[in-house]
Formats: sequence, structure tokens, C-alpha cells
Amino acid sequence: MTKWLKEPLLHFLVIGALLFGLYSLLNPMEVSVADNRIVVSAGDIERLSGNWAKKWNRPPTATELQGMVDSYIREEVYYREAIALGLDQGDTILRRRMMQKMEFLTNDLTDLANPDEATLNQYLLANKAKYELPARISFSHIYFSYGKRGEQIFTDAATALSEIRISSDPEDFFRESGDPFMHQPALTLEAPFEVARLFGQEFAEQLFQMEAKDWQGPLSSGYGLHLVRVSEKIAARMPELSAVIDKVRTDWMFEQRQKANSEIYRRFKQRYEIVVENMSDQSEIKATVEPDGKSS
Repeated sequence: MTKWLKEPLLHFLVIGALLFGLYSLLNPMEVSVADNRIVVSAGDIERLSGNWAKKWNRPPTATELQGMVDSYIREEVYYREAIALGLDQGDTILRRRMMQKMEFLTNDLTDLANPDEATLNQYLLANKAKYELPARISFSHIYFSYGKRGEQIFTDAATALSEIRISSDPEDFFRESGDPFMHQPALTLEAPFEVARLFGQEFAEQLFQMEAKDWQGPLSSGYGLHLVRVSEKIAARMPELSAVIDKVRTDWMFEQRQKANSEIYRRFKQRYEIVVENMSDQSEIKATVEPDGKSS
């Protein structure tokens, strides 16, 4: 029972019920179409005045405010008459707009939540794939061109590998060996996707399996063969919460908002009998709502 009381979703639903009630109390104009009494409250006037001030950076004059009130009343009169005539029926744009307003209202519920670090850290650990820092690698390579060397490329690469391993000046040998290449001969702290973008997926997978040591290879890419020397390798790792707390909080809030929206929609849906007409034979398929909220 105690665990259930701590569930954020329960809090959102309770807050949602209170919010709906409070919204009705603070908006006396939101009454049934049959009601012929229109009330422009002090709160309505304050809101109209505030919107004007935000747009024009000054408060409205008495004439301007009166014009806004008149426009507001005109809008309400036409709105009620349109509802009375059923003009809202079958209007796809209006239906979507009303749905969006309901979604915006439920979205606001989760904005009241303020998760603590323990909650965020639990979310971080439960979603490792989303936040894990990728492996990084620094390496140098000597390139051998298929187009320039043909079948001789494999012999040339093997010979160069033997020579650079026994060379008295490997760095000098590195600079003078191989063929010209469009990318840099040495790359620093590249992630797997970055290496794959430059050399291809197969090259990247083989490269990240290598340990940091002397020259190795050759590895094949879409360009040719490469002798490779890995100088530094950092394994994939999880960041500390403090380094990504803003993103984790944003993601957590979004997920809770999605859960709240789904639950509120499920509860709304339970109030209706859903009938879906089968277009193939014009028969009616009744969708029943099970206790867990699933339709069948």
C-alpha cells in the first residue's frame, strides 16, 4: 500500500482531478450551451489585459480593453449558438483542436512533479542504452590502395608491417609508407559510429576489438587495406548522474507525461461503448474495455 501511494502516476491522477475541478471553478464562462448567462469575470479581464501587455509591452487603454471584452463576448455568443446548431459536428479541424487542448491540459499535470535525485538515478540505470557514453579510440593507419596496387596490395601490406615492426624509426617509416589518403593518418578519440562513417562498419568493428599496442593488420575498408596502431582505447561507460541530470530529468518528465496521458485516456475511454463498423460487410464490431484498459 505504501509503495502504491508513492507512485508518481497516482499523484498525477489526483492532481488531474483537482485541476479539472479548479479549472471549472476559475472559469465560470465554461457552462453548458443551454445556459444563456455569460459572465466576464475579473479574472477574464485580467487575462485579456495581461495578454495585451505581453504583446504590446504596455497596458491597454480603457477603450482597447472595452474592445477586447466586446470581442470576447461576441466570440462566446457565436460559440454557443454554433454549438446549439450542431456546427461542431463532423468538423475534423475543430475535433483535432479540442483533442489537442485536452492533451495540453493533461500534459500540464506532470509539470507539477519534481523528481528527486534518487528517482532520476534509478531512471538513469534503467535506461543505460540511452545514456551510455560510447567507446572511444585513438589510432594511426597506413593506407594501401586497391586501385594503385591491385593484387600486389596484400603482399605490400604484409611487407610494410614486417618492416615497420623492426624499423629503428617507426614514426619516420609511418610518414613515408603507404599511399595518399583523403582522411587524416591519425585520429583521436573517435566513437564507433564516427569510425564507421569514415572507413565502414566492418573496419570499425574490427578496430574496436584490437588492443592498444604496436602496428597490426591489415584491416580492410572500402578504400583498400590499412595497417593500424591503436594508441588509446576507452571502453563504453555510464556517466555520473550529475553530468547528465538535466537530460535525465527531461526524459523522465516526458515519460511520466506519456504515462499520465495514457492512463487519463484509458479512464476517459472506459466511460464509452466503442463500436467500430467493419467496412467489408457492414457488420458492427463492439470493442469492449477490459479491466486492464486493453481493447478486444
